Amino acid sequence: MDPASLDAALEGVDVVVSSANGYMKETIQADFQGNKNLIEAAVRAGVKRFVFLSIVACDAAPEVPHFHAKKVAEDLIKASGLPYVFVRAPAFLDQSADYVADGVKAGRFYAVGDKHTRWSYVLTDDLAAAIAKAATYPSEDIAHQTIDIGWRDGAKSQNEMAELIAEVTSKPLSLWVVPWIVLGVMVRLIKPFSELGYDLIRMFLFFRKGQFVSDTAKQGHFFGIAPTAHEAITKWAAINKLKP
Repeated sequence: MDPASLDAALEGVDVVVSSANGYMKETIQADFQGNKNLIEAAVRAGVKRFVFLSIVACDAAPEVPHFHAKKVAEDLIKASGLPYVFVRAPAFLDQSADYVADGVKAGRFYAVGDKHTRWSYVLTDDLAAAIAKAATYPSEDIAHQTIDIGWRDGAKSQNEMAELIAEVTSKPLSLWVVPWIVLGVMVRLIKPFSELGYDLIRMFLFFRKGQFVSDTAKQGHFFGIAPTAHEAITKWAAINKLKP
């Protein structure tokens, strides 16, 4: 958010990776003005590649504030003339506060909306590896690419996720669902009190449309074969000590 500091930071820099976001701190100014400042500084510095951590289908969700912020930044980067790589992330299986793992430890899978709508997932470490590969990819073929990240066997419903996790952990799970109608009521009530809460509920309501689905063809081409859901969940379960 301090433009002058960015010129000093980018001196002699060839590649910029922007994974900054502010919406989890109840403000998305870092996503709008902060990224604008960084893009302009990257142009002044003559950066050779701008890797931007974006969101799957952000161009289809103007009603979700932090999705829209990513689309705005993508458009600014394109207009700047910088060689770019947009790495678009789906939903995180492992959150900073891993409510999924906590629920599994209690024998539950907490679902949003319904059991059947599918959307895509990723592990934080797998996304980080993809971003590192985007930054260091040896060929200019990667320039001006938008690359979705996900699992190679496709998006999963929450019922499918619960079944896979139960299979990997050998732990039976009950599915606890917060229905769409509740989210529809909550989004109207929470807006005056919490920018973050409004943003998150808007995000889940967008998931209902079935558009939050990664196309992993380019992921496989540039970064190597994407993991399957079973492979990713097995890795996640081991990290969280959920396997028997």
